Amino acid sequence: MTYMLLTGGTGLLGRYLLRDLTLADVPLAVLVRPTRWESATQRIESILARWENELGQALARPVVLEGDIAEPNLGLSDVDLRWVATNCRSVLHSAASLTFQAEEADGEPWRSNVQGTRHVLEVCRQAGIRQYHHVSTAYVCGKRRGRILESELDVGQQPGNDYEQSKITAETEVLAADCFDRVTVYRPSIIVGDSRTGYTTSYHGFYTPLRVAHALLQTVSPEAIFNRDFLGGIELQGHERKNLVPVEWVSAAIGWLATHEECHGRTYHLTNPKPATVLDMQVSISEVLAELVYTGKVNGGKAIGGSANPAIAPSDDFLASFREQMKVYQSYWSDDPEFDSTATEQAMPHLPCPEITREVMTRLARFAIDVNFGWPREASIVPTYTVGTQLSKWLPTTTSPEPTESGLKYVNLQVTGRGGGQWHLVLDRGRLVASGVGLHRGAGPTCYMTSATFARIAQGGSTWEDSINSGRLVVAGNSVLPWELAQAFHLLVSADLDATFCGQQ
Repeated sequence: MTYMLLTGGTGLLGRYLLRDLTLADVPLAVLVRPTRWESATQRIESILARWENELGQALARPVVLEGDIAEPNLGLSDVDLRWVATNCRSVLHSAASLTFQAEEADGEPWRSNVQGTRHVLEVCRQAGIRQYHHVSTAYVCGKRRGRILESELDVGQQPGNDYEQSKITAETEVLAADCFDRVTVYRPSIIVGDSRTGYTTSYHGFYTPLRVAHALLQTVSPEAIFNRDFLGGIELQGHERKNLVPVEWVSAAIGWLATHEECHGRTYHLTNPKPATVLDMQVSISEVLAELVYTGKVNGGKAIGGSANPAIAPSDDFLASFREQMKVYQSYWSDDPEFDSTATEQAMPHLPCPEITREVMTRLARFAIDVNFGWPREASIVPTYTVGTQLSKWLPTTTSPEPTESGLKYVNLQVTGRGGGQWHLVLDRGRLVASGVGLHRGAGPTCYMTSATFARIAQGGSTWEDSINSGRLVVAGNSVLPWELAQAFHLLVSADLDATFCGQQ
């Protein structure tokens, strides 16, 4: 079994890649940084549990590797580095910082986009990973206008901000690396939320004026917002084109291209052939804000015509401050060039980019406001039963014996649903002699079950045989004899496993 190593799995695009690649049965290992609130494993568990609620089906869990792209060796332990070298065949580098202007030379976006990419490249060299997939941005074109080809990168263009320069530098170094057989580059334009549901976890770009205006409405009179020219201060006329692409399409496109080898080794513009305009955006945002005012959801909680206390008008200083904030995104709001997407259209004519209409933008804006722009953060979804925790108590953390050792057999455990994961057991005549994280690449059966089924077996509510007969446990492959498999499972749930296992060491 070979894995794809995914970075950025907790970001907006990464969440969709997790879902889509899992549904496509791509074995995934995910590099995840823990937070003050959640461990690396818990962050992925919460994301996948949310997808299961939406899809109505249990999903396989990836191998979770705790680390950080900003650290040498990706912050991986020696054990995890060896695991990557043994099990990972490809990398999909999606992690990035969206910071537009750096506050310090070694801060964001340089730390993640440049230094982080270098760390990923170095791990690839050490691990012998030969297939590389890189998520860049269409805005490596900088301030160029006209038609931008997928085959072009650094042609002397002037970047519009530090973010664009950092992505130019990173993509240039990726393409110059000599350790890969093929490099595939994905260049999405401005990623917004889900065009069907409005869902997003990122509130940059398109959401910036919405967020600022929404905050103003809490204290400023509606007339002061709708009657003042807020965007005029950054020299916009309304006809400027903005190339917005919905996150679900970008993920579907990357998933398709990454899983079809004939598509590898090229650069793809994941852009919209029908760009929206700044006027479209302004109208959609204004309509949503007007709804809030007329329904009394802002400005004192009173609808238009009610008796809310009169709000103050913004001062000239306040207006100047607003425009100064918007100027950080000056290059963002300017008219977009025409992005050539010939390679993309040839590779996946069945998957056209959805048009971002005013209706879609209204849906995006409503969602952002409904969730208060992601604050408070989404609640962590904690599983009631965690297979990994129980396995970690029973089985020591050791490196699995090499398959050249005679007499050893491997059994893979693919446990879907909340608290599930991927492991393998090493058997010697039906006795457990080692265990490991991930599905073993050697020959051997794979046992498929949900975490609920595993819990019933482990807690004595069902037996291995009953689970097989009821169809709750499915075994694919037959290199391990049924009695060996049955004995291994009985031992796995035995109350005196610790004593038995320690006696074998």
